[in-house]
Amino acid sequence: MRIEWVKQHTGGRVVVFYNGWGMDNKAVSQLRTDCDLLICSDYRSLELPFLPDFSDYREIYLVAWSMGVWAAANTVGKLNISPRCNIAINGTEYPVDDNLGIPCRIYALTERGMNIQGRDKFFCRMLDGAEDAGRFVSNRPCRDLPEQVEELRLIRTQSAVYKNNLKWDKIFVSEKDVIFPVMQQMNWASGKAEIKKLRGGHYPFYNFQSWEDIINF
Repeated sequence: MRIEWVKQHTGGRVVVFYNGWGMDNKAVSQLRTDCDLLICSDYRSLELPFLPDFSDYREIYLVAWSMGVWAAANTVGKLNISPRCNIAINGTEYPVDDNLGIPCRIYALTERGMNIQGRDKFFCRMLDGAEDAGRFVSNRPCRDLPEQVEELRLIRTQSAVYKNNLKWDKIFVSEKDVIFPVMQQMNWASGKAEIKKLRGGHYPFYNFQSWEDIINF
């Protein structure tokens, strides 16, 4: 797993963000914040490369998107933090699951077809129309395809072993998500937390201007 401080030591509040599959920090680069920001990504391994120091923070907020929901559930305990709020967005703790995640057959087809064209198609399906696709040029990750393919495979194998759960405070579900199907998200979210509906597709961040917008939504 990669961990990077994007913004550090500007105040007593911090957002810990678990990114989606194949992403890097560019995925959320447009979001403003007065908080510090730590981003976790690349789930080829769930081992932490270092243990971040959160001792100076009085408020910690956990935000997890897509595959980051599963990754957070299985690693946040290692961070020794007690977030004020845990927010899951367009993902579940069971990423490869017919009832609670991405159906197994769909995941296998995605993995098998993950070449340059397949990646472009995946990113297109994440987005809600031409306007979002145009904006995503600035948020598209700068990662090599082979490591993204490896990450996709290793999420599948690791998620069959690592099945921890978190107590979520808010769960956001985008109405047009076709990556993590809405029905499976709702099956997983039912009874767990307050469920909030978002406009658009799997990539949700054009609904917000700042991390504070997400926290307070």
